[in-house]
Amino acid sequence: MSNLFRIKCPSCGNVVDVAGNTTCAKCQNPLVLPEDGVVQIYRKGSPLGVAVGMGIYLNDIPLGHLANTESIRIPVTYGHYKLHMTHGMNRRCKDQEFDITPDNRYAFMKAHLKMGLISNTVVIEPSTADQMPAL
Repeated sequence: MSNLFRIKCPSCGNVVDVAGNTTCAKCQNPLVLPEDGVVQIYRKGSPLGVAVGMGIYLNDIPLGHLANTESIRIPVTYGHYKLHMTHGMNRRCKDQEFDITPDNRYAFMKAHLKMGLISNTVVIEPSTADQMPAL
């Protein structure tokens, strides 16, 4: 589990996990974390030891991968968001949409893989802070 924040560099597109405001290791431009809200995503353990990383897409913006039983926080500004996750070559996902507002600054999501006969589906479920693993 990580107590870092995942952010995408607005200059070069490099996705990094950082503890706070810093500079991009790739292009040296400043990385400033949005302070409006946070999306925390936890990837539950996969059945049968399937531990391929799940790709994270927030409003269709790729934000790297999430390993088996890993948790990550993504700082965001106020607005409407759609979370989509992929598993390997599989793009099937039950997306979650949510709003980050001054009254609702945190979104907690749990993702897992639902095994199917022909293909698998990534399922994302809303959660609460007390149901999330400690960072």
